[in-house]
Amino acid sequence: MNAIFQAIARNSNSPTFKRSLTLILMAEAITILAAWLLLGVNINSWLQERSSQAVRISQTAAGSADWSKIGEVTRGHDSALFENYRNTLKTLSRKLFPQNDGDVYLVFVDGDEEYRIDPFDPVALDYVGRANVWETAAYKSQKTTFNLVPFADNFGTYLGAFTPVVVRDKVVGLVAAEYDSASLADFQGLVSKAFWYSLGPAALLALLVAYALATRFVDPLEVFRRIDETTREVEAEPSGSAAFIEGLSPREIEVTEYVRQGLSNKEIAERLVVTPETVKKHLKNIKDKTGFNKVDLAVHAEAARQRSVPA
Repeated sequence: MNAIFQAIARNSNSPTFKRSLTLILMAEAITILAAWLLLGVNINSWLQERSSQAVRISQTAAGSADWSKIGEVTRGHDSALFENYRNTLKTLSRKLFPQNDGDVYLVFVDGDEEYRIDPFDPVALDYVGRANVWETAAYKSQKTTFNLVPFADNFGTYLGAFTPVVVRDKVVGLVAAEYDSASLADFQGLVSKAFWYSLGPAALLALLVAYALATRFVDPLEVFRRIDETTREVEAEPSGSAAFIEGLSPREIEVTEYVRQGLSNKEIAERLVVTPETVKKHLKNIKDKTGFNKVDLAVHAEAARQRSVPA
């Protein structure tokens, strides 16, 4: 991996590398942004759908029984009425939430304090705490209220709807329907973390792809620039212009010359009367000995040739 990063650093000034990296990063950014926006749209659509379902369930439950004595139950004056309400809430919860992902319950607000009659809680008067904004709004407006953003309380994280029970133009309580949205909240958290954690690997992938493109598709002007730079480096080397050829076999030197001339692997194979696979093996051996890929090999071979030509 360290060798790859060193190779990337060597190619960092290449126009092909810069253009490739810029285009890849732009494409990745657009893709990630589009995925993030699409996820947000899907989540918002899910929230709206569930909120609408909660409203329908709350209104259906409100019309399914006589809830006008909610206040009497919460004061604990009639345990038989409480049991009747609780059994009715159980039946409605199982019927209206067949996936067991929510329930129907009753709410009584005294001042700003909320008391709840829960279908699965044997306590007649279940003090919850301060009433939330949607419950308070339902009392004031005498209309069904609901939330589009999951809210959390001591019982969990929910999407809920609250339908008022009106007796003589006065709200005596609320019939609530809530979807458990804790799993959605957890999912959103995981997606957010995955999004931020993906930026590093995406940038690394962009570097690797840009490097691969820069080594495979080289701008002709970039080749000339690299030949010129390499020629100056060769001139400064006391070991001479052909130092990189040391250690190569005669056949590998022959392959190097054909690479310098710009021949393809197939063309080199035809000149040497061998298969293209054999040429690939020669190029691999040359790379193992010199560290040069095919482009670098051509550049160094041309620089060495220019250095050896008398002025």
